Amino acid sequence: MDVQFTTQDLALSMDMFKKRILKPQIATVANRIDADSAQYYTYNTANALGTAGTQPASYKIFSDARAILALESCPTEGEKNCVLDPITMSAVTDAQKGLFNPQARISEFNEKGLVTKEYAGLDWWEDQNILSFTTGTNTGTAASFATLSTSGYSNSALLSTGWAASGTLTVQGFTATSPVCTVGDIFTIATVYPVNPQNRRQYGRTLKQFVVLPPGGFGTPPNGAATSGIYFSPTTLPNGTFNNATGVYTSDSNGYCTLNIGEAIISGGQFQNVTTAPVSGSAIVFNNSATQGTVTPQGLVFHKYAFALAFADLPLPRGVEMAARAYDDEDVGMSIRMVTQYTVNNDSEPTRADVLYGPASLYRSLGLRIYG
Repeated sequence: MDVQFTTQDLALSMDMFKKRILKPQIATVANRIDADSAQYYTYNTANALGTAGTQPASYKIFSDARAILALESCPTEGEKNCVLDPITMSAVTDAQKGLFNPQARISEFNEKGLVTKEYAGLDWWEDQNILSFTTGTNTGTAASFATLSTSGYSNSALLSTGWAASGTLTVQGFTATSPVCTVGDIFTIATVYPVNPQNRRQYGRTLKQFVVLPPGGFGTPPNGAATSGIYFSPTTLPNGTFNNATGVYTSDSNGYCTLNIGEAIISGGQFQNVTTAPVSGSAIVFNNSATQGTVTPQGLVFHKYAFALAFADLPLPRGVEMAARAYDDEDVGMSIRMVTQYTVNNDSEPTRADVLYGPASLYRSLGLRIYG
C-alpha cells in the first residue's frame, strides 16, 4: 500500500496525521491479508455443513460443527473459533435471540447484534472478508472413479499406508471437454467414510469429504499481474485442463479429468483416515450437485491448530529518507516495512507499507466450512 503526503501534512498534529494517513493505509494492508487468508483457508478445508445458498441459523449446525472437530481428535482445550460474514451472523443472532439461559449472555446478543464468545462450544467472530464462494458446475452422468489399475491413470491420492496432504485422482463420466468443478468444491466417494485418527474407527453416518485443490498449488500473482488474492500456479494435467485464472477444471475429449484433492485417501497404517479404499467405478458426488453455480458465504469453524499465518522481515533499502519496520509481537507477529523518500519537485514524501506474508493449512481436519 502506497501513500503520498506533503511536508504540510507532516506539520499537522500527530493525531490528525495518524487518523488521515496512517490508519487508512494500515487498514488497507490488514484487510488484504485477512481477505487472502480467508480465501486460502476456505480453499483448503474439506469438511462442510449446511446447504449452499441457505443461511444457517439453528444452534444444531454449529453444535454439529464442534462435534465433528471432536471426532477428528481436535484438542479439548479452547481456541475453537467460528467466523461468519455479517449477514450470516445477523441470521444466527436473530434465531437465538429468544433463548432464556444464560440470560446475561443472550442479552449481550441483542445489545451488540453479535453472537459472543463461548456459545455452542465456540468463540464467535464477525468478518466482512469471509469468502463468498461460487460452487462449480459439472456435466455428465454418474461421474465415476478411475484407479491406477484402469490403464494407469494418475491416482497419487490413493495410499494404502504412509501419509500425504494431497494427491491426484482421475475421474471419468463427465461430458467431453466440459467444466468439471472449481477449486474449493467438495465431494464424497461412495462407501468411503471418515475415521477417528486415534482409534481409526468410523464415526457418524456421512461419507468423508474431500476438497478440490489447484494442481499447481497456491502462489502469489507474478509481478505486474492483474490477478488479486490467491493465485493458482499454472500446470499441465494428465487428463483434462485447468484454468489457473478461474480455478476451473475441464474434462478431456473422453470425459476424464485428473483432480488434485485434499486429503489423500489413506486406507491403512498409522495415518489412516478412511474406512476403506474406493474401487474403480465408485460414484463421486459433488456437494454442489443440486446447487451448481450458487454464490454462498463460507463461514469457518476451526481450532487454532488448523491454520497458520506467517510473516517475514523484508530488507530495509538504503539511500532513502526513512526505512523502518513495525512489529506486532503480541498477536500474530506481523512485520510491516515502511519506506519514505522525499521528492523535491512537489515537496512530497511518497511512503509505502509492505508486508511479506503467507497462510498455511496445517491440520485440514481441524477446520470446517459453514455454507451460508
